[in-house]
Amino acid sequence: MAAYKAGTPSQLQLLLSQNDPALLSRMAYYNAALLNNRKAHIDRYQATLANLEQLEPEISQQADLLARSQSSLNQKHQSLKASQAERKKTLARINASIEAKDAQLQRSAADRAHLEKILSEVVRQLSDVALGMPGQPFSARKGKMGWPTKGRIASTFGSARAGNRLRWQGVVIDAPEGRDVKAIHQGRVVFSEYMRGQGMLLIIDHGDNYLSLYAHNQALFKETGDWVSDGEVVARVGNSGGLEQANLYFEIRHKGKPINPAQWCRG
Repeated sequence: MAAYKAGTPSQLQLLLSQNDPALLSRMAYYNAALLNNRKAHIDRYQATLANLEQLEPEISQQADLLARSQSSLNQKHQSLKASQAERKKTLARINASIEAKDAQLQRSAADRAHLEKILSEVVRQLSDVALGMPGQPFSARKGKMGWPTKGRIASTFGSARAGNRLRWQGVVIDAPEGRDVKAIHQGRVVFSEYMRGQGMLLIIDHGDNYLSLYAHNQALFKETGDWVSDGEVVARVGNSGGLEQANLYFEIRHKGKPINPAQWCRG
């Protein structure tokens, strides 16, 4: 307190200003203690500054790491959001595709049912009719008849169509639009007009409950009731009935049931 009132004079001043030895001794002790305490504070402060100087590069490094980590997290977050958005788009496309396939399947099934109804009616009307045509009967020419048109067999009898839930009851022959379609055997035309799902459709009765069917034609050259000879041009290949590209759909039936054309036609 005395040192404080004195304006923190130097130790020499304090010593010279005192006459009482005991007081002088106490003052020297207190002054030394004050100086030591001040030095200790200064030493701790300098040590703290030194520690801060040592920690500063590490803190700066950690700050950089945190900044890079944050940037990486932001990028991953953006990437995740983009992936989620793309996943939603993909799911929407898949759902749309499934819906489109379901709709296509329903249309195919409805078209097939309509065709079966027509064929059943044709078979019923022909069941008691004998054509009495000259030449070999249809059954005698199994494996000897030519295909109705030249082209590649794109879908075989019994193979899957419309998502594996329907089967082809004939064959699909890829051929260019306008190519000749020929009758595989002599007979009489029992159907010649446009049908939903089948396009321009021609059906020929060959007798003995055998029918041949030619669908998706560009043009039909025979009308119902016309007689045709073996190999006669009866139509042109087309894409009628909703096809994207031209082909001929071809069936052979016996007593209303589809049979494999590959067992009857060669080449």
